Amino acid sequence: MKKKILFLIIIFTGSAFTSCKKFLTVLPQDSVSPTTYYSTPAQLTSALMDVYSELGNTDESTYSRFLSLEAGTSTDDIYARSSANVSAACYNASSSYANFTNCWNDMYTGIERANLLLATLPNSPVATATKNEIMGEALFLRAYYYFILVSYWGSVPLKLVPTAGPTDINFPRVPKAQIYNKIITDMTTAEGLVNSSAVWGTTGRVSTDCVDGILARVYLSAAGRLGNPAYFVQAKNYAQKVISGGMHSLNADYTKIFINESAKVEDTQECIWEVEFYSTNPEVNFNYERFGSTIGINNTNTQAGFMQGLYEGTGTYYNSFGKGDLRRDWTLAPFYYTGQVITGAPITIAATAVWGRSMAKWRRQYETASSYGVKNFGGTNYPLLRYSDVLLMAAEADNEINGPNATNIGYINMVRERGYGINLNGVYVSSTTITNAGTGYTVAPTVTFTGGGGTRTAVGTATISGGKVTAIIITDGGAGYTSSPTVTFSAPTTGTTATATATLFNYTTQCDLPVAANWNQATLRQEIMLERSLELGGEGLRKMDLYRWGTFYTVEKNMYTYITAGQAAYSIGPLLFPATPLAPTSSATSTYGYTGQVSASTPYNNVSMRDTCFPIPISELQLNPGIPTASQNTGW
Repeated sequence: MKKKILFLIIIFTGSAFTSCKKFLTVLPQDSVSPTTYYSTPAQLTSALMDVYSELGNTDESTYSRFLSLEAGTSTDDIYARSSANVSAACYNASSSYANFTNCWNDMYTGIERANLLLATLPNSPVATATKNEIMGEALFLRAYYYFILVSYWGSVPLKLVPTAGPTDINFPRVPKAQIYNKIITDMTTAEGLVNSSAVWGTTGRVSTDCVDGILARVYLSAAGRLGNPAYFVQAKNYAQKVISGGMHSLNADYTKIFINESAKVEDTQECIWEVEFYSTNPEVNFNYERFGSTIGINNTNTQAGFMQGLYEGTGTYYNSFGKGDLRRDWTLAPFYYTGQVITGAPITIAATAVWGRSMAKWRRQYETASSYGVKNFGGTNYPLLRYSDVLLMAAEADNEINGPNATNIGYINMVRERGYGINLNGVYVSSTTITNAGTGYTVAPTVTFTGGGGTRTAVGTATISGGKVTAIIITDGGAGYTSSPTVTFSAPTTGTTATATATLFNYTTQCDLPVAANWNQATLRQEIMLERSLELGGEGLRKMDLYRWGTFYTVEKNMYTYITAGQAAYSIGPLLFPATPLAPTSSATSTYGYTGQVSASTPYNNVSMRDTCFPIPISELQLNPGIPTASQNTGW
């Protein structure tokens, strides 16, 4: 019996199909039926985990690599610096491109597994409460897989029952509206069946807050893709449910979100739903991920966490972060390693070098010891829904309904204040002013900050030229200041001592969006578009956002114009608190200047209107008579 059960798992739920025909797997006559197999809670959970597993399929075509990185790039924030093995990110793939085909197949594998589980659940002798909870998760996951499909492919086949037999291969595409309606119906049903996040205590299982947050995302997508603004009301309602529920909050330290994901520390307050790779939770282990080794700061040392640094930030994106926004230098690394080895000394990138900084939200040196020495594979969790996203979705939907007001601006400011470190540092030293350069300095003097009531003292280093102090570089702004600290310099051997004053960061004037009277619906919409990029850059959402806003092609071509003109202009949105605009360095050999721009130009030059969706895989057109070749997505 044991051999038959194991064989059944492989036949029904364990194999990732590579063509439409793999929908058609038929139960062998001598095997145990699913009705018999799903006779205990453990067996039902095992079948459910097979539905989950397509989120992190080891063919690297879902969130292990493709959906987490390649599918959502290149846009106005992150781009692929090389087209090798990432053709979709460089917009030079064909309809036979393996990652398109595999992702499509993986989504339908998850759907087929969910269909089988849902069809057999009613006959299982397991307690009704347990079956209902399993049903809720299966319904949600099937709907989520369809959401990925409709977001990237548009109208797709809608298959809601298990494959009946070898001739059951005719599945026509259905309109996007029908797909969205089914997604919403299934997720709404799931909301009343799944457990709360408090019950799970893990980010890997679908909870009520997860369902509500993703429903908000689905409704926002439907509002844009279907041109139906009525959906904004439901988007707001579902986002508000998560906020009002009080189960989630922002992590005070933006960097800790991603450090925790690499270190396998589950942050159930901020992270509502994650794909858990190499999980210690046996119910949600999705094997390895490869996105961690694909991004990051170039490092060839396998033992210390190999990173290719394949994805980099645009100068446009770098310049879009305001002065004092701590998210910039975590999302885009401000340094590289000597010899591209993590054990080498970090070399600070010049402030004027704005192109080609490594996208480094996840850094492999924070991974657990079990990942050390593994060149390409790791166990970093990948976020599918964070609380900050919920706040921004609530703000966006409310603005579309009511225009700017204290509530939606307040949600945006919660995200911004965390990004600027208010909950981590409180008030800190943001800058200094040299009031007397002094004379006679042969070595840089020691800089000391005293007083001001700080809970952590600011730290800075002086630079000199011609015997005079020219600047103070603040290496740590300190924390918790109630007034400006006193700045003192050590005295020169001969000459006069320099003097300076410190300026504290003012969140009200340098971070927070002002009151609603300063905005209209259109300008706040642009600000939200920008804030989503600053907060969620590199997390696989930007392209889907641009698709639903209908701005993808325009944004991409604007990027090419900026690059070929040697500019780092803003295109993401208006900047209320801009950093000093930085033109690229004039060095022709600088990776972070013009060379970085040339590297970035490939995807933006290649992009065309066809790239507003992915192609139906050529294998699907060949094997599924329900999709005529002539109905391929436009341009493919």
